[in-house]
Amino acid sequence: MENILVIYAHPYPQSFAHAVLDEAVRALEEKHAEYNVIDLYADGFDPRYSAEELALFSQGQTLDPLVTRYQGLIDKATALVFISPIWWSDVPSIIKGFVEKVMKQKWAYESTGRGVKGKLGHIRRVKVFTTSTSPTFYLRLFCGNAVNKVFLGASMKQLGIAKRDWVNLGQVAASADRRREHLQRVHRDVAALCG
Repeated sequence: MENILVIYAHPYPQSFAHAVLDEAVRALEEKHAEYNVIDLYADGFDPRYSAEELALFSQGQTLDPLVTRYQGLIDKATALVFISPIWWSDVPSIIKGFVEKVMKQKWAYESTGRGVKGKLGHIRRVKVFTTSTSPTFYLRLFCGNAVNKVFLGASMKQLGIAKRDWVNLGQVAASADRRREHLQRVHRDVAALCG
């Protein structure tokens, strides 16, 4: 059975990203899926490294109890779903900080003579839903395509996750019809993760 871990990052509960989270949870509930939600802002997650925390980096250890809890949820997950806005053409810094602080050496990956070897191969898929006022083609063609190239194509790949997909829900301010279509897409895509 699939175990879906949703990682959500938006501080404003009335945001469209929160509507995306609600729709994803609705799809998971309808499928009777096993799932957990990490709400980085509600949890008060601090994405910054302290000097003490950084001193433990090479040993793959942490002083942050949230990091330990998140790693336990990732250990059980078979798929990750990230939900966030696009800010400055990329995912917010709290998402990058989540990857930097939670995906510890020796636990999520190891350094070898041939580069980084991911240790999270039990996660079969990662799906990223972002919301933006910009159209998707603009982010892909004129803003560096950071989500595909860096977040998925480098970071998630280096963790050993084979299937990686980004869905940008663009032009969210355009119309209520567009937002409704976006939510229908989220529902279909999340339901499909459940098999």
